[in-house]
Amino acid sequence: MRSKDRFDDIDSALKELQESIARLQHIDTTELARKVSLFREEIYAGISRWSSVELARHGDRPVLDDYIGGIFHDFREVHGDRLFEDDPAVKGGLAFLDDVPVVIVGHKKRSSGQKDHVKYHYGMASPSGHHKAMRLMKLAEKFRRPLITFVDTPGAYPVPETEYRGQAFSIARCISTLASLKTRVVVCVIGEAGSGGALALGFGDRIIMLENAFYSAISPEAFSSILYGDASNKELAADTLKGSGRDLFKEGVVDHLIKEPTGGAQNDPEAVVKDTAQVVRQCVGELLQMDIEELVLLRSEAIERLVPRKV
Repeated sequence: MRSKDRFDDIDSALKELQESIARLQHIDTTELARKVSLFREEIYAGISRWSSVELARHGDRPVLDDYIGGIFHDFREVHGDRLFEDDPAVKGGLAFLDDVPVVIVGHKKRSSGQKDHVKYHYGMASPSGHHKAMRLMKLAEKFRRPLITFVDTPGAYPVPETEYRGQAFSIARCISTLASLKTRVVVCVIGEAGSGGALALGFGDRIIMLENAFYSAISPEAFSSILYGDASNKELAADTLKGSGRDLFKEGVVDHLIKEPTGGAQNDPEAVVKDTAQVVRQCVGELLQMDIEELVLLRSEAIERLVPRKV
């Protein structure tokens, strides 16, 4: 596959070919269908990190609402930060995971089945979104409910107004709150996880990540622009960042890797949500058996392992 070819375009063409073969009548297409399916799987198995970035941003990928509706029940949304406004890019509330009461907070990039990204700032939170998230974190701690976060954002909302209102400080406070929160924390990285906006919700006792999600301190395009003057080397930047779910699971940064269907999560959202639900239940069950003070200590040690030592 040439670097200029989009993996999703190739995969979509192969899917259409499979569907066309399936419609053929009075002909034995078993061997042909097998070869096309095998070819599609081989291409997917060898996709580049940049292709993973493109899949992480795919417009039909399952989003926060899909996970809330498919994993939890009796969800009650909590609005506002009690300081300034109700940021639409962050959604959260109280819910049940089977019979376990939990608190949910995540980035809302768009509504399920809709293309209303602009309404939700593409999941990019303002300080109000981070303060809302902290409010939910503290509710989880107060009522001793496990906290489940969902990360899906290009980064924090990059407009002057958010900087004037203390964007960096609100992100830092979110990270600090998560690090010391006296309740169980499970993180699900479900799409693009960029910069400090992702870190604000992206640290906990267990981290679950989809294999084509991409978690990095900077986007490949921005990385390329800084080093080479433009975004033309974004593929090389993605390889340098090594932020795919596969990379981070291999490095031990991520605890659980969710395999995606051939071609990406958008090809079978229900299966992806179901697999994620199974791992979330497993993580919550494990953490409920552990002492809170021990978990906070382990979180601190995990941070220290990630901080590079001075030579």
